[in-house]
Amino acid sequence: MSVKPEEQGATAPTSPRVVKRYSNRKLYDTKDSRYVTLPQIATMVREGEEVQIIDNTSKDDITEVTLAQIIYEEQKDNRRSVPLQTLKELIHQRTEKVLADLREGPIGRLIPGAKHEDDVQSPKEPPKPPAPSLVDQAKGKIEDWQHQLDERVHSILLGFRPFQQLQQEVHRLHERIDELEERLRRSDKS
Repeated sequence: MSVKPEEQGATAPTSPRVVKRYSNRKLYDTKDSRYVTLPQIATMVREGEEVQIIDNTSKDDITEVTLAQIIYEEQKDNRRSVPLQTLKELIHQRTEKVLADLREGPIGRLIPGAKHEDDVQSPKEPPKPPAPSLVDQAKGKIEDWQHQLDERVHSILLGFRPFQQLQQEVHRLHERIDELEERLRRSDKS
């Protein structure tokens, strides 16, 4: 008689139950070889079973999307009420995770508050104060971009020869107007 590892107190890693989602939106449980519904997947999860949902065409893992869909359907049917604060926290945590992933990625330099290799602090420096809110960071970044854009447009216009000539002509006309006004004043005095 063989003893299973879980009976000996060791927890053996179990592979998740794989459910394939077909293009017709049907869900197929590969373990039990049968079609399942979203409520049945919800029951599996509530019973502590590891479930992984795979798109059969693209082979993408769509577990998170499917679980979110289950929550949506249950909220819509009022069968299972998830507290509003919990939903807000899920959205906030998900947003923070997405931002963290983006900050660590190649476009991290474009995101406010992202850490860069040249931003690494030495151990002797005091810790930085808490970062401003995401909205404040975004406003600051947009203002920086606007300033950079203004500087680039200005430098392009300055380098544009017809614009330089126009500026010189305007300056010359101002001087000529000043000269004519002075002559008029003199002629009025005489």
